[in-house]
Amino acid sequence: MIKKLTLLAILVTVFSYGPSAFGATEKRLPTPQLQEKKSCTPIGKGAAMSAAARRIDSKVLSASLNMRARPPVYRVKVLTDSGRVRYIYVDACTGRLA
Repeated sequence: MIKKLTLLAILVTVFSYGPSAFGATEKRLPTPQLQEKKSCTPIGKGAAMSAAARRIDSKVLSASLNMRARPPVYRVKVLTDSGRVRYIYVDACTGRLA
C-alpha cells in the first residue's frame, strides 16, 4: 500500500510541475504573427471586364465589385457563345482571374 501511495505521489508531482521542474528544457513554438491587413486600390470596372473578356471568348454583360471578400473581387457576368450566362471572378487588386 505504501509503495502505491509513493508511486502516486511521484506521478502527481511530475505531472503537476511539468518537465521544467526537473531540469528538462521545453521547446516553445513561436507565436504566430498576425497578418497585417493589406489594403489595395481596386482596379476599375472596365479593367476587370477587359480581363474577363480576354480570358474567355464571350460577351461581357456587367460587373460588380464585392469589397467584403478578401481580397476584393469583381463579379463579371458574361454570355457564352452557347447562350449560357456565367460569372467570372476577377481579383480587384491584381486584375487576375480568381
